[in-house]
Amino acid sequence: MSGIFSKMTLKTRQNTITRHQQFKLFLSIMAAFAILFLTLGVIIFNLFQSSTYRSIDKDIREQVISIKKQPKFTKRAVPDPHDPNHMIDQNKKPEPKAPFQASILVFDDSGKLLNKSSLGNRYSVLKNIKLRKKNVNLKQTIVVNKMNFRSVLIKVSSKNHNPMYAGHYVLIMQNIDTQIQAIKNFEEILAITFFIFWIIALVISYFLARINMLPIVKSWKQQTEFVNDAAHELRTPLTIIQGKLEYMLTKPKQTILDEAEAISVSLDEVNRLNSLTNNLLVLARSDSATTKYEFQLTTPAFFLKDPIEPFKDIINSQSKVFQINLRHQPTMLLDRDKIKQLLIILLDNATKYTPKNGTIRIYDQVEGSKYQFIISDTGIGISDADKKKIFGRFYRVDKSRNTNSGGHGLGLAIAKQIVDLHHGHIFVRDNLPQGSEFVVELPIKHN
Repeated sequence: MSGIFSKMTLKTRQNTITRHQQFKLFLSIMAAFAILFLTLGVIIFNLFQSSTYRSIDKDIREQVISIKKQPKFTKRAVPDPHDPNHMIDQNKKPEPKAPFQASILVFDDSGKLLNKSSLGNRYSVLKNIKLRKKNVNLKQTIVVNKMNFRSVLIKVSSKNHNPMYAGHYVLIMQNIDTQIQAIKNFEEILAITFFIFWIIALVISYFLARINMLPIVKSWKQQTEFVNDAAHELRTPLTIIQGKLEYMLTKPKQTILDEAEAISVSLDEVNRLNSLTNNLLVLARSDSATTKYEFQLTTPAFFLKDPIEPFKDIINSQSKVFQINLRHQPTMLLDRDKIKQLLIILLDNATKYTPKNGTIRIYDQVEGSKYQFIISDTGIGISDADKKKIFGRFYRVDKSRNTNSGGHGLGLAIAKQIVDLHHGHIFVRDNLPQGSEFVVELPIKHN
């Protein structure tokens, strides 16, 4: 019960850590979205606002240029169209002309408004505006009777051709209520849009956090299982060695010959420990990408022959049949030593699990741009459920059988790592009518 309770407590703790990490990841993704949306919103709004005011200032600037470059005024009299015998005097000063949304106010040095008549109905709105000489050439946004204007005050040269402007102060005012309302509307639309996208971002952040946590959770689970399995594998031989040594200490007068069996068992367990630690070291180096691979162009004749030869005698001595049928010689880019190690792992497994009078066979074939070599046996076979897990670390189809044969469940995991690093594929299938076939698929190097 205590063991079950301990596992439940560990699982609960892992779930709590997972949820905590997922929440932190969710917050970090949300913060990234928030910064992105806020920055984007500020940039878009500022661009729109500055673009609007640039357009307004451009219109005002054109009006300033128009005022400063008035055409030369010619004094003359023309006939009255209603009375041909009467001449109309055109020597009076021309009135200022402004675009529809603009108003032009002309002041003398004392601040008196000189063009009341040209303002028409606008005079009632603009009559309280005073001349402020300190604001010459300064662009301003002012509010008059709840109306917004963009204005600039200029001092016109006394040499200006238009006597209405010459030597006077001219205040150019352009109504910008329409533009300000457009900016407010754009701001509201922007706020609504970003609120909607914020809700969408919340949902996306939640699912991204869950998706990104999946490989982390899987890694934690694999790490936990790996540590537990490694501890279990180490504990068994250490317990045996400890038991044998403690037993020998109870008989200090015994000779080495008397305790030869205990010493032999201890040495066997030490060898198992060495094998296990070496395999663990291989996996750790592969995980950390510190294993050095020496890839070179080669053919199957250079990496299949050496591992196969020693197994001929081993398999024959166990009253098993060994068939070799290798015919293809494509060129491949491989690390020959690693492929030899892979082949030894597969032949060793086939030898262990093939019964007396059974058959072990190695043959090859070419499938498109892939070279395959297959190792088959006539053993008990592997179930479909085990086929999906057999390349996992410390996974055993038959744990008791593996233990008796000296296996740790790491060989096929190492084999898969070797194949993966060669950009190949390894899988297991049934060898009908009985047994299993391990297929190694490696890419062919084309010139």
